[in-house]
Amino acid sequence: MLSDARLTAVLERLDTDDAADLLGKLPEERLDRLLRRASPEVRRNVAGLLTYPEDSAGGIMKTEVATAPATSTVRDVVDYIRKRADDFHDVNDVFVADAQRRLVGRVPLRALLLYDEDAVLADFMEPEPVSVEVDVDQEEVARMFEKYDLLALPVVDALGRVVGRITVDDIVDVIAEEATEDILKLAGVGEESIATGGPLQAVRSRLPWLAFNFVTAALSAFIIAQFEETIAEVAIAAALMTVISALAGNAGTQTMTVLVRGIALGEATGADTRRLLLREGMASFISGALLGLSSALIVYVWRGDLRLAFVMGLALLINLQVSAAVGTLVPLLLRGLGLDPAVSSSVLVTAATDWGGFFVFLGLLTLML
Repeated sequence: MLSDARLTAVLERLDTDDAADLLGKLPEERLDRLLRRASPEVRRNVAGLLTYPEDSAGGIMKTEVATAPATSTVRDVVDYIRKRADDFHDVNDVFVADAQRRLVGRVPLRALLLYDEDAVLADFMEPEPVSVEVDVDQEEVARMFEKYDLLALPVVDALGRVVGRITVDDIVDVIAEEATEDILKLAGVGEESIATGGPLQAVRSRLPWLAFNFVTAALSAFIIAQFEETIAEVAIAAALMTVISALAGNAGTQTMTVLVRGIALGEATGADTRRLLLREGMASFISGALLGLSSALIVYVWRGDLRLAFVMGLALLINLQVSAAVGTLVPLLLRGLGLDPAVSSSVLVTAATDWGGFFVFLGLLTLML
C-alpha cells in the first residue's frame, strides 16, 4: 500500500538484514524498481544479501559490521564507531581483520571502555574468534549462539574474510521460525499459516497426509478383518484392542517427539542408534510392564477371564516395545535418507503402532482360544 518513494525511504533507514527481508516478500518487479531508487550503498549491500538462501547465515546476516586492523588503538576504533554511528545501532564487538579483511580477532565493546586510549588492539584482542561461513544453515547458527553464549557472530566467506555479522535478535526469530516449522511438519500441515492462509491452502497442506493416513487406516481395518472369527467369539476384544493401540500410539509419539527434538539440537545422530534404542526400549519395557499388569488385573476383575487378562497385559507390553522401536527408528531413518525427520513422522509412527497393536493382541487372543 505504500508508494515506492515512501518505501524507499523506509529501506534507507533499516538495517541491511531487515531491508533484505522486506524486499524478499515483495514481487520481483517491485523489488527491482525499489533497488533502482535506493542509494548505491543500500543497493549494493541488500542486493548481495538477496543472493543467499534465506535460511542460511548469509541470508540472516547484516552487512553493518565494525572492523579494524590489529594495529589500531582504542582511540582509533572509538572515533571510527562515532563517525559511523548511524550504521551501528547495536555494536557488541569490533572484529579485527588483516589487510585482506580476513578475521583474526575480536574485541568486545566492554574492552574499549577498560583499556587506555593508546592501547593497541593486538595486545588485548581475543584471537581466532568463533565465526560462521555464509552458507551454513540457520539452525546450526542458532546452536552456535547457544553453545558459546554469543551476542553477535561474525560471518565470513570461503576465504575467511569478514562479510557481515549475525546478532542475537535475529537468532530469536530463527528459533521461533524453526520451532514453528517442526511443529507444523510433525502434524503434517506443511507451512500452513492461520494468519494469512485461506481454506484452499489448508486443504493443499493437509489433504496429502490425510490421504496417506486413509491408506494406513485401511490397512489397520484389513488386519482386524483377518481376525473376524476371534472378535465374534470374544466381542469385548473389539473394545480392548483400541486401548492397546491408543496407549502404544501415544508412547510412540512421545519417543518420536524426543528424538526429533534431539536431532534438531544435534543431540541424536545415526551413530547413537543403539544407545537410543536401548534407552527407549528399557523405558517402554518398564512402562509396559506396569501398564500391562494393571490392565490385566482390571480385565480379570471386570470379565473374570484369565486368558483374556493375560493376553491384554502381554499385548500391551509387546506393543509398547514396538512403539519405542518405531518412534526411535522412523526419525533416524528419515534423517539418514536426507529427509526432514519432522515431516509427518507422527503419521508413520501412529500407523505402525496401530498395526502392531491390532495384530499382536488379536493374534495372541486367537492362539489362546
